[in-house]
Amino acid sequence: MTKSAPYPSDTRAKGWRFELDHERIRQSDTWALAAPEIRPWLLMLWMTAWEQTPCGSLPDDDELIAARIGMPLDQFQAAKGRLLRGWWRADDGRLYHDTMTERVLEMIERRDGERLRKAQYRAKKEAERAAAQAAGSQSVPEASHGSPELSHGTDAGFPGDSGGSDATGTGTGTGLKKEIAAAATPPPRAHVREAAAPPPPNRDRSVDLVVLLRGWEKARGRKPAGTSSDPRVKAWAKAGVTDAQLREAYDLAVADREHAQDPGTITPGFLDVFVAKVLNPPAGESAVGKVKPPPATDPLAWATSWPGIVAKGAELGLEQRPDELAPHFKARVHAAAGVTDADRRRILADFGVRL
Repeated sequence: MTKSAPYPSDTRAKGWRFELDHERIRQSDTWALAAPEIRPWLLMLWMTAWEQTPCGSLPDDDELIAARIGMPLDQFQAAKGRLLRGWWRADDGRLYHDTMTERVLEMIERRDGERLRKAQYRAKKEAERAAAQAAGSQSVPEASHGSPELSHGTDAGFPGDSGGSDATGTGTGTGLKKEIAAAATPPPRAHVREAAAPPPPNRDRSVDLVVLLRGWEKARGRKPAGTSSDPRVKAWAKAGVTDAQLREAYDLAVADREHAQDPGTITPGFLDVFVAKVLNPPAGESAVGKVKPPPATDPLAWATSWPGIVAKGAELGLEQRPDELAPHFKARVHAAAGVTDADRRRILADFGVRL
């Protein structure tokens, strides 16, 4: 079954460095299985994927991949089984690897955190200037030239490639918690009366919202999802969703997951309907104009909820294995039920629900 692309198609590295953890690479299954003469091509493949758009992906075309990494086509096709071990094809027609995908999502998370830190720093400086002017003080803090530059460097290490994984040992590192903590620490300031901080003119509220959501999911022990470029997050920002409203919606979403015994992550897509309920209690309409879920008579209504997926699996003689993640079980049920890409497009277009 074809998976959905893990992030927007215009995602680029934009100067963020690609780092190789040599120890992790040598411990990975892919590296162990690759012949010595193939290993340099593996490194070239990963570095090339990082430079692609979307970042961390490859075209599903042998000739193009071979040309990109500078490898003779016949040699690439002979070694393709090893070079592309662990890569999978998404619905955008490109190839992705779970480890590369995880690194790209970490990069997006850190980039969002950096934007938030800079926005908060600018807001503090604006507050200092406003307070100084209100007090008639002559000691206006020196004008900011922007926040101190954050290195686009990387932190070493990530979970090891044990138990038969295909991790490549690539990494960008994460530091969102440190950046949020740094943003909460005020810089040295003049002794002036406090004034309300005016929002900076170019502040991106969607960054604040997605950082909150990802932080709550981390605290819940789930893998965070969502970026500030998500149209639903943008819509929440435009609608003026407050931190308290987002938290109320999040708590409702968590309660719904727990009631359905669904271990899934709270994504912007799932959270959107609860944000709508908080903003519009009577109607519960989506902030981005989604309509009501598919009616029970729709042949794919079962696929829009976890209980429905479990029930459909039981009908088809399938049940979730003890060590099987929910997305993998869902994929098996979809495949057994014959859910097609056309079905997914129809449900998304008609009801705003992504299967």
